Amino acid sequence: MDVQIINREPQLVAYIRVIGPYNETMPDGFNRLMAWAEPRNLLAGDWLALYWDNPEITPPSELKADVALSVPAGTPVEGEVQLQTVPAGTYACYRCRVENDDFASPWNALFRDWLPSSGYQAAEGPCFEQYLNDGHRDGYWDLLIQTPIKPR
Repeated sequence: MDVQIINREPQLVAYIRVIGPYNETMPDGFNRLMAWAEPRNLLAGDWLALYWDNPEITPPSELKADVALSVPAGTPVEGEVQLQTVPAGTYACYRCRVENDDFASPWNALFRDWLPSSGYQAAEGPCFEQYLNDGHRDGYWDLLIQTPIKPR
């Protein structure tokens, strides 16, 4: 497993909050965010999905996630698009490839396999995926899974 410990700077993102099963709500959320970003020439930012709940304990209908795109300071937003800052801090960063839409396996590998024996524990704040390619076009997703951590 290729997990690195990194120190992230804060990152400003425009986002749309979606609530419900990830596989049902997130594609539409990303489409809406893309429709907002395209006429503003913002598509080149970092595309992220921020997760606020543990899907092992939160009912699927209550899962909250933010589909997000990094934007420059001063970017105006309106309507359902809001701004937030992904906090600075120490993160575990796992580079992986998702095939056949199996997003659960790398998350499980990070949280069930790597984290318990790492000397770290989860810290406050959202976990997130950063998409490094267009999986719809390529047939797979290269991504960075990042989660805030602190020493045990």
